[in-house]
Amino acid sequence: MSYIEDEELIDGLYNFLDEVLSRAVGTFERIVRDRIILDVLMPEALIKAIQTVERISLPEAENLFMDGPVYSECEWEEFDILVLQQLEAQEKHH
Repeated sequence: MSYIEDEELIDGLYNFLDEVLSRAVGTFERIVRDRIILDVLMPEALIKAIQTVERISLPEAENLFMDGPVYSECEWEEFDILVLQQLEAQEKHH
């Protein structure tokens, strides 16, 4: 599940968390470091952001995070149209 759609923002958050991890505990193997950032730190950062932006309790923010992003019917329709357009474009190239 993704709460950030901008790749640049995701990279920025990852790099920030990588630096925080380096300062807090030193070095790890790269794969271990990636797992800690992606499986622990990034979800925690997103939950805290949800809590702050929505002005809700931590348990409420955790529940929202676990439920995933909420999309309107219109957004789902736009997504479906975009996927169909991309599939049609791929078929034309093959």
